[in-house]
This record gives sequence, C-alpha cells and structure tokens, in this order.
Amino acid sequence: MEEEYYNFYRKEVFAIFPKLKWKREGAYTVERKERTEHRQIENASVPSELVYPLTMHIGKPATPVVDVGDKVKIGTLIAEKAEMISANTYSSVSGEVIEIGDHPTIQGNSPCIIIKNDFQDEWNAPLFAEDEKLSPEEKLEIIDKAGIVGMGGATFPTSVKLSPPKDTSVDTLIVNGAECEPYTTADHRLMVEYAKELIEGIRILQEILPVKKVYIAIESNAHESVAVMNKEIGESEAIEVKELETIYPQGSEKVLIKKLTNREVPPGKLPADVQTLVINVGTTYAIYEAIHLGKPLTKRITTVSGEPVKEPKNLWVRIGTPMESLIKDCGGFRSKPGKMIHGGPMMGRTMNSGLVPVGKGTTTVTFLEKKEAEMDERSPCIKCSECLNVCPVSLQPIMISNAYEKGDLKKAEKLGALDCIDCGACSYICPSKIPILENIQKAKREIKAAKEGA
Repeated sequence: MEEEYYNFYRKEVFAIFPKLKWKREGAYTVERKERTEHRQIENASVPSELVYPLTMHIGKPATPVVDVGDKVKIGTLIAEKAEMISANTYSSVSGEVIEIGDHPTIQGNSPCIIIKNDFQDEWNAPLFAEDEKLSPEEKLEIIDKAGIVGMGGATFPTSVKLSPPKDTSVDTLIVNGAECEPYTTADHRLMVEYAKELIEGIRILQEILPVKKVYIAIESNAHESVAVMNKEIGESEAIEVKELETIYPQGSEKVLIKKLTNREVPPGKLPADVQTLVINVGTTYAIYEAIHLGKPLTKRITTVSGEPVKEPKNLWVRIGTPMESLIKDCGGFRSKPGKMIHGGPMMGRTMNSGLVPVGKGTTTVTFLEKKEAEMDERSPCIKCSECLNVCPVSLQPIMISNAYEKGDLKKAEKLGALDCIDCGACSYICPSKIPILENIQKAKREIKAAKEGA
C-alpha cells in the first residue's frame, strides 16, 4: 500500500500539476553565510608540524617518495600518484620529514607524512622552465604533475576528468561556483578577489578542452561574485555567468548539468557522457597557478565558521595544517561547540580531533552549537512525500530507506540507491527525523560489498 501511494504521488500528482512546481528538486536551507561572505581572505598561520594524508583524493593512496630525515622545500614531491586514479602530494612548507605513519585524518587513522616546519619558506624549482612554451597536451601533463584534484570536496583527479574517452565530444564546460552549503563562502571570496586569475584558468581549460561554451554557475545569493565575474569576462561570447536559484544542492554536478544544459547524466554514467564537464572554481585557480606560475597544489581557501566560532574567517591554508591551528586563527570559541564538521552540515563528515589536517578538498570547517547538533527523536513516517519533492536526482528516498531497514537490498538497488548523490536533502526536510540518508548510504555500501564479493 505504501509503495502504491508513493508511485501515485510521483507519476500522477506531478503530471497533474506541472506548473505548480510541486517538485522542487532541492531544499531551501537556512543560510548562515553572513559572518564570512564579506570577509576578505586572510593567510592562515603556518604551524610547526604539518600532516599530509596519502589519501587526499579519490583513488589509490599516493606512495611516499621521501624518508624520515629527508629535507624538503615548498613544492617538493613527497608522495607520488600510485596509478591513473590517484594524485601527487607536495610539501607546503620547507623543513624535515619527521614521521611516516598513521595519524588522525578525515577517514580515521590512516597513513600520513609528517613534516617539521623550519619557517624558512624555501621553494623548490617550479614545475617547468620559465621560458618553456607549453602545448595543450603538456599543460594537461602539468595539471597531473601538480597533484590537482576536485577542490569542491569530491577530490577526483582533475587530469583524469580533463581526459574524456577519445570517442566522447565535450562541448560544454561548467565552472562551478555554486556554494550551496549553508556556511561556505570560500569560492565566493575567491571569485570576488581573484576573478582575473580565474578567467585565465578558464582560458587554459578552453585550450585543453576546445569547448563551444563555458558557464560560470553562481547562486543568486552571491551578488558580489556575480557582478565581479561578469565585469571580468566583459564581452566574451564563449563565457557566460549563469545566476541560479539559491537552493540546496544546486552545486551538485548532475543538478548543474540539468539546469544549464537540460542534459541528464544517466545512472552509472559520467558528465562527459553527455558532452559536459564540471570544474570547481578552486580547482580552476589551482590550474592557473600550475600553468602560469609553475606551482603544484600546496594551499587552498577554507571557510571556518559556525555559531560557536568567535571570529569566522576565509583563510588561505597550507595543505597539511591541523584544524586546531585554524581554530586559533579565528580566536577560539565564544561558546562550547557540540560538533566539528569537515565540510558543511548537509554533506560534511563529523570530526573528533583538532589534529585532523586540512586536505585538498577541505572547503569548510563548520562548528555547531550543542542544541544544533542534538538529534531529534524519530517518529513514524507521515507520508508527506517531501523527500520526493527535494530529491535532486528524482529518487524515492523513503522507499529506499524502508527497503534497507527491512533487509531488502535487492529492492533498495532496484529503487536506485546507487544513484543517490549523498546530498542529505531528504533527511534535512523529513519532519519525522528518519535517518533516510544514513540508511541509503548503508544500503549503498552493502550493495557494493555484495557485488565485489560475488
């Protein structure tokens, strides 16, 4: 009976009232950007010891190429990509390797390289000779060499993304500046303060990918970055700023592609399969630094915010900096936090230690007050169908959750569990406080484990 109800809701109600926009495909979250959106980016303090996880990217962990006791400089390669889906890691300080072993990271205790900072800030040689003229293919190799990954949080190796299959014709590039997490303003400030460099990064991407159109996607609440980027692109016909509705998860790759091109990425497929690529603005800036300045990826902008934080900031942070150092830069806390999150409250991961280092995908560090972090008591589903309304990839989240709780993995897979993008909009909107996303994530893990074990 329950399944019949949701199927009716999906097929009939949406069909009868298409103009009423019953299906929002997103949630209107409470915005908390006001404390950092107008704060200029500052340089974070550089600590005495920095920690470099070998897993700051999707794919196989990088392989250390240094030993304890080795001297390094900023830009010294310390861990080499292990295979195609992997990424190089570079030191962000000059100093000495003092340890290689397990250390707290976002993924729990995992292998890391620890470097003692000598505070001399000596740089290694650039990635290529200053007068060297690079072809598009060589620029792609430099991006690979620089260890650049998706810096919006996904951390997929960028050189791989920029190398679609030869039989695939990519004609559209979307530069993603849509920061839909409630507290995050790192990309917004990057666009406001480094618009010229970002446009140079886009031009490099246009050389590597001869696309016909480039869209810079920005949510409508980021008025200043919209104005600055529009001014910088001028009369360019190939590059266009697209101001989008402020709704979560507007910055999701598949959502952006659908909104801007009306193309849908099929389940199990990639954006390149619909002639489109999406690159984060932070990634675009890192590409600019690699190709124009010969610098590998050693720093990023991170927003540190939340009600408990005394002075929230947008910070240029050396990769490998422990979170506790960022807390000090923000003056500590004005109230005791109840939760520390790597990322935002919608998709972020809870951290239990200030020793966890900033990685390539650390867009935000969010602190919640105790009352914000408390879990509301669960109650029975009232069949409001709001989770269907807000799902950006048109799933039936509560049905997948129910199937998992009943132990029916086959049904959960049939309902599309593996197509979930983990945005958390379903759990956010649920009035009954059912852990829908948590159940779907568990279902995905068990389905994948069953497939691997088959």
